[in-house]
Amino acid sequence: MKYAQRIGLFEKTRAKYSMFLLSVLWKLTGDKELFTEAMQYALLGMWEHIEKLSGKKAGAYIYRIALTANSRAWRNRIGKDGQISQSHPGLDGNDERLDHAELVAKVRQAIAQLPDKQATAVVMRYLQQQDYDAIAEKLRCGQDGARSHVSKALASLKAKFAVLTERE
Repeated sequence: MKYAQRIGLFEKTRAKYSMFLLSVLWKLTGDKELFTEAMQYALLGMWEHIEKLSGKKAGAYIYRIALTANSRAWRNRIGKDGQISQSHPGLDGNDERLDHAELVAKVRQAIAQLPDKQATAVVMRYLQQQDYDAIAEKLRCGQDGARSHVSKALASLKAKFAVLTERE
């Protein structure tokens, strides 16, 4: 694909999905700095895979790019050892935001460890505020199946955090 065509396709795709991308990334990050970094990674991901974004499944592909961008931004903040870097701007040991950031990181990590359908269901239900019909459609199951995935995800998360609170 020629460079000029690539730019045109990118601009068209970016314009079409910008609100969707903004919404997804803000719900995933919940933090201005993290959002900015994740948005940069998402736009880079869209640029790298622009040929795949012209089909019917472009929205799903962009959603996946947003998830990857969010993970990458969090990895940059948290680091390979799983600890939040104290050198990160705005984070110091006495700040309440650090406790909140640690909790958010733990919740995100716990959701990432769930089976795919359960993770998708709980994110759609509680972060994206989707109804069970939308979840069922996305997961290609019935409404009862969607409720089951959300319920199982919540049970797993509750059990995981009960163990964490017992340790601390």
